Amino acid sequence: MTTQKKSKEVLEVGDLVVEKKVRSKKKRIGEIMFVREGRRRKLEMIELNKHDLSPLTRGNMEGPKIFSLFDSECKKLKPLGFKKEKKFEIGDLIRFTKKNRSRFGMITSFIHPDGLYSDSFEKGYNGKDFLECIEILPKQGLPRRKDEKDKPYIFLATPEHSKECLVIPMDENGGVRIKERKFSYTKKTCAD
Repeated sequence: MTTQKKSKEVLEVGDLVVEKKVRSKKKRIGEIMFVREGRRRKLEMIELNKHDLSPLTRGNMEGPKIFSLFDSECKKLKPLGFKKEKKFEIGDLIRFTKKNRSRFGMITSFIHPDGLYSDSFEKGYNGKDFLECIEILPKQGLPRRKDEKDKPYIFLATPEHSKECLVIPMDENGGVRIKERKFSYTKKTCAD
């Protein structure tokens, strides 16, 4: 029985693993690319991004980040236990809810919280940028909400308070609209 248990726990090339002990602030996630056999098995891994499991690079044109651990220092990553970050794209329609107030918007840009250049444009949403949105009304046709000078309202949304909306195509009444479910006379939400 002990041998069977050990054989299930053997890590191999291609497995995704997470560090057991935290040496730095965050546990590293990696994909095994080479196994060194010996008295203690050592695994060489490509470090992965915790948001989307894409390979991390050391810099421009320098290749992927590599690290090594003994197999006793890491465990297999359980996909069900791995929390995937929300992925947003320019053009997505979202509902931003904070302090019981909801606003609907179309994502037009990504803004880094520290004012730095955002890599979300090239690499896909990084999970931390603010979402710059043009406010829209969820009614038919999804018109932009405008001020008295006919300029659209723009707001910044945080990813943890935002949810992508489902858009219903045109029907006999005309105009696309956001699908909503009413829970009370004031509270509305986008479909899951």
